Amino acid sequence: MLNPHLLLLLAPVLGGSDPVPSFGAVPSFAGLADEPVLDQWVGTVSIGAIVTTGNTETRSASATADGEYRRAKDRTTLGAFWNYQDDDTGVTQRRAGAKAQYDYFFSPKTYGLVQTRVESDYEADLDLRWIFGVGIGRQFLDGAVHKFKGEAGLSWFDENYGNSPDESYIAARFAYGWDWFISKSWTFNQNGEIYPSLEDADDLYAKLDSRLKVALTGTMFAQAQWVMDWDNTPAIGKERMDNRYLLTLGWTF
Repeated sequence: MLNPHLLLLLAPVLGGSDPVPSFGAVPSFAGLADEPVLDQWVGTVSIGAIVTTGNTETRSASATADGEYRRAKDRTTLGAFWNYQDDDTGVTQRRAGAKAQYDYFFSPKTYGLVQTRVESDYEADLDLRWIFGVGIGRQFLDGAVHKFKGEAGLSWFDENYGNSPDESYIAARFAYGWDWFISKSWTFNQNGEIYPSLEDADDLYAKLDSRLKVALTGTMFAQAQWVMDWDNTPAIGKERMDNRYLLTLGWTF
C-alpha cells in the first residue's frame, strides 16, 4: 500500500486557461517582480553543518545548488545536492545527486522538455540511479506571486544496487513545480515527481522536495527543507520511504 505522502504528487498536469504574464526567470524572494530576467543565470546555493563532540561524536553536512537560465524561447535548469553524516559507528548517510532539464517553448505556456537525473545513496544500497526522459510541459502560472507548471512524459529508469539485483525499465513521468512568493521576505517552493513503471506495476519511484525560505539580507536567506523519497521496490532489507529534514543558510545569484 502506498504511503499517503504520495498523494501530494498527484497535482494536475493538464488544463488551465488563464493567460500567463511571462515565462521569464523566477524573481528573487527578496523582492517581487513581474518582469522576466532573460539571458542571465539566476539561482541559489545553500549549505549546512552540525558537529557534536563529547559523549556523542557526530558530523553532518549538506549542500544544495539550483540554477536557471532563460531566453525568449527556452529554459535550462540545473540542480545538485550532497548530504553526509557519520558518528562513532562510521558513515550513516552519504547521498549525492544532480539533475538537468532543457525546455523549449512552443508558445508562452506550452513547452517540450528533455531531462536527466543521477543519484546515489549509501544507506539505501543505491550505487547509481539514472533517469533520462522526454515530455511536454505546461506553464499554468508565471506571475509575481505564484508560478506553477505541470509535466508529463516517458523516461528510461535504471537503478544499480550494491547487494541487490539491478533494475531498469520504461516509466511514465508526471511532475509539477510550484513557487509561492508569500511576501518580500518569505518564499515557498515545492517540486514533485512520480515515475510509475510501464512494465511492472510494483516498480514506482517518487520524490517530493519542499522548501521554505526567509530572506535575511538582499542575497542571503535561511531555509527549511523537507525531501521525501519513495521507492516501492527498494534494495533488500531497506525501507521504501526516506525523509530528510534540513536547516541551511544560502545565497542567491
